[in-house]
Formats: sequence, C-alpha cells, structure tokens
Amino acid sequence: MKNHLLALSALLAVSTLASANVQFSDNNGSLGEPVNYPQFQHVLSESELQISDAEGKKGNKEYFALDGDFTGIVNPYFYVDKTSEALVFKMKNDHLRNEVRVHKNFRTDLPDHFYSLRAEVEMIDPEASMKNSDSKQDEITFLQVHNKGLDDEGTHNVPHPLLRVVWKRDANGMKGHFWAIIKNNAVICKGSFGKKNKDKNMCKPDVAYSHIDLGKAPTGKTTAFDITVGNKTLSVDVDGTNLVKHDIDYWRHLLSYFKAGVYNQFTHGMSEAHFYKLEYSAAEPK
Repeated sequence: MKNHLLALSALLAVSTLASANVQFSDNNGSLGEPVNYPQFQHVLSESELQISDAEGKKGNKEYFALDGDFTGIVNPYFYVDKTSEALVFKMKNDHLRNEVRVHKNFRTDLPDHFYSLRAEVEMIDPEASMKNSDSKQDEITFLQVHNKGLDDEGTHNVPHPLLRVVWKRDANGMKGHFWAIIKNNAVICKGSFGKKNKDKNMCKPDVAYSHIDLGKAPTGKTTAFDITVGNKTLSVDVDGTNLVKHDIDYWRHLLSYFKAGVYNQFTHGMSEAHFYKLEYSAAEPK
C-alpha cells in the first residue's frame, strides 16, 4: 500500500509539472538558484512555492517544493540576483501570483506562542508596472497572513487574508504608499458561502477592513517589515517602528500562515519585488 501511495504521489508530481506550463531553468547559470543562498535556506526549507503560469488564465496557480526542497526551483520569475543577492519575485498579469507559502499553520490566540515573518523589500518601479493598467485596484500584495481554516485539512477556511501588506498606486490621493489591509472579522463575504452575508453591514468595505498607512514607499532602497502574530494580537513594525497592533480575538478559531512574494491586483504589467531578507521564526514553549 505504501509503495502504491509513493508511486501515485510521484505520478501526480510529474503530472503537475507537465500541466503547469511553469518551467524551471537557471538560464545557463545567469540566475542564482535560491536554495543555494544560506540567507534564504531556512525560510525555503519551511515553505512551498505557489506560482502562476504567467500566460495562463486569471487566478491559476501551481504548487512546487511541497516538501520544502527547492533544489532546481529557479526561473526568470523566481531567482536570486547574483550581484545584489536579493531574492527576486516577478509575475505578470492580473490576479496571478508568485509566493512562498510557509507550511506552518498556527494558532493566533495562545499567550506564549508567537510567529514572525521578517522581510527587507524593495519594490522595483511599480508605477511603470501599472502604467497600462485599467484596474480600479492597482495593488501589489507582497506579504500576507492568511488562514487554512479550522484545521490542517482546511475545514471552513475563510477566503480572505487576515493581513495583506501592499504597495498601492493611489489611495484617495495618497500615491505610492505601503498599506496594511486587515480583515476586521472572520465573516465570509464572497463566493457561495458568502452569499448570505455579502449585503450585510459586516461585509461593507469600511466595516470589514481597516486600511493602515505604512508610509510612502522609497525609491531605490529597501523597507523592513516585521510581522508578529500571537496572544490574539497582530503586530506590524516598519523600519523598526510599530505601526500596527491589532486585536484579533475574532480570528482565534482559525489556523493562520504566512506568505511572501508578489500577488498582482492590476492589469497589463509585470510586478517585481526584491527581498534582501526573508526570515520566518516560531517561538513556542517546549
């Protein structure tokens, strides 16, 4: 039985690679293979890659390195720049993604358990990326706290992230700022499960979400983001200053996880984010 399952897993892996249209190559050595860079090895070993076929339809994604082994996982969308040693995430087209998803699904309510994602990020000319966009949203999400649901099997997951850290082209006249977009409740407001709620007050945008300005994005330099979740609190520091401390007791029944990379919410362009630091840690009592 075990051999049968292993064979089935191998077949599924091959089938996924064959159907994904996501190819991996280091372009004859010009692209750095992320797993070969010590500063990224820990977070990669704790993660998988979720990446879209850039020529595929809206919302498509494929999964790689499910066991945390990123050997051979490199292409023009996911690589390390050999000069700067930045971990580069790129993706084109609307609602497509290129993200590492940390495997750990964690509780957010325990008083002595804290989970952190730390990143130093430079967004590469996002204005140029969006110059031909006709989207009303015009955002690039590059850090997330999402949820798996009630358990590791994904029971009753909420299709909304708890937190998205985004670069936004224009928010009521504030151009080129970073924003923390926080879900203020655990109510499902879209899809088949959200039909009964979508017209209720708790799903109105100004009730369901908080938008916290994290400052104007600099040009040609990185910004440091430290996200910590635990003890029913979501905390976000930007360049060493705490800008978010949000009570998330309403999220306590859901298991959460981190994501980092690029997720496009604009049309007709290519996003690009350079991560000079990407670290994950878990402080759990023994």
